[in-house]
Amino acid sequence: MISEISGALIDIGYTIPGQSWTYWHLGPGPGPDYMDSEQGREWSHKTARAMASNLYAVAQALAATPVPPPPS
Repeated sequence: MISEISGALIDIGYTIPGQSWTYWHLGPGPGPDYMDSEQGREWSHKTARAMASNLYAVAQALAATPVPPPPS
């Protein structure tokens, strides 16, 4: 699902940095809920820190050098 949303945003001109989302790596299906288990939390938190760092770096780069609008 996230790949479809990211692809659609890229198609209309948004910049989507790498790893700009996070999720619980144990996936859907039977198993403990994220809130009921410590399993996978450190991985999710580490991924979230990488996501935040990537988003911030791209925002700084775009603020310093904005992408011009497409030619008419």
